[in-house]
Amino acid sequence: MMQILDNEKEQKILPLFRLAFRPFFLAASVFSVVAMLMWALFWSGKLSPVGWMYNNPIWWHGHEMLFGFTGAIIVGFLLTAVQNWTGNPGVRGGKLAFIFGLWLVARIAFLIASPHWVWMVIDLLWMPLAAYFLAVPILIRKQWNNLFFVPLIVLMTALNALYHINVLNAGTLPPFLSTHALSMMTVMVISLIVLIVGGRVIPFFTWRGTQSEPITRIKGLELAALIPTWLLLLNVLLPVPDAISQVSLPVLLTVTALCHLVRFMRWRTLSTCRVPLLWLLHFAYLAMVVGLLLLALYHVNGAVSESIALHVLTVGGIGCMILAMIARVSLGHTGRNLQVGRWIVLAFVTLVLATLTRTLMIYLWPALTIQGYVISAILWAVAFVIFTVVYFPVLTQPRVDGRPG
Repeated sequence: MMQILDNEKEQKILPLFRLAFRPFFLAASVFSVVAMLMWALFWSGKLSPVGWMYNNPIWWHGHEMLFGFTGAIIVGFLLTAVQNWTGNPGVRGGKLAFIFGLWLVARIAFLIASPHWVWMVIDLLWMPLAAYFLAVPILIRKQWNNLFFVPLIVLMTALNALYHINVLNAGTLPPFLSTHALSMMTVMVISLIVLIVGGRVIPFFTWRGTQSEPITRIKGLELAALIPTWLLLLNVLLPVPDAISQVSLPVLLTVTALCHLVRFMRWRTLSTCRVPLLWLLHFAYLAMVVGLLLLALYHVNGAVSESIALHVLTVGGIGCMILAMIARVSLGHTGRNLQVGRWIVLAFVTLVLATLTRTLMIYLWPALTIQGYVISAILWAVAFVIFTVVYFPVLTQPRVDGRPG
């Protein structure tokens, strides 16, 4: 009887708002296409920042890719995953539409309006609401191992508020809370989430996708990877004196990267080469490791620019992890087979090329830096256009097996 009642209620909800992954994965992908094309136009000199991009393209690019795009994917994923974790229905219908609406209004405002406290308030509402709907079922089921995601979303909201204070000049923040410093903090929060989620799902997905022996998780190794990652986040978040941070930051970056590399080496990467939904996950996790090592190298002797190191982490690590995850999650949660066609494989390859263009090409040929910005932005846009077109019916139509969700 409960299943019948649930199905009856489900039929009254627009399919797009039956679970959080649907609107957030789709709209965030579309938004990233628009954002990257505007970024390419800006660097190619064909778009004036006046009246666009919050009148501050550099601030806008960092803020919108971290909070607008990546934040939406994280929220969509967690509000969907919590239903599997707890067995309690995820937020849906009008409540989900309201959270999504706040996100959407903020994205449009930052694209075409000027800085104003009204847009800041709207942008600071949707994440705490998402955190509330994430926390309730976790607390009901007492799943304490997943509760840490809630304060991480709250932390991202606090960093978002500081971002806005900087662009509004609403307060005089100390140097360690500059926009650049806040970007690094936010990247580290997101990296922590990616590494934790990746470490949970990649071995499992690899085992299932390659039909091999289960990949066991060694408790000591898991702790060895996660403890320095949390310490690294604290080092970045707290106002550690420069004399200490100059030593502790590169050490923590290196230790974190090496521990995750050891973890990664147990995941049978070579067996995934013929499974697109797997090899991009492995590429992304390895890019996270390489990005952390390059950041350590930057802090030691500046042999690699901070921008290149960060974009190995953000485009190659976070971006590729996002594309691989949303491609798989969208299929699994709509009752479809976990297989992708040639177009999605092309999208995966295109995003890898965007990573190499934004990092390796610029490192080897610094005279082509601006061209690298433009080409990599276009390649990113192509990858997510392909995802949007292929997955639009997947995300906007009911599950193929008739189940709620």
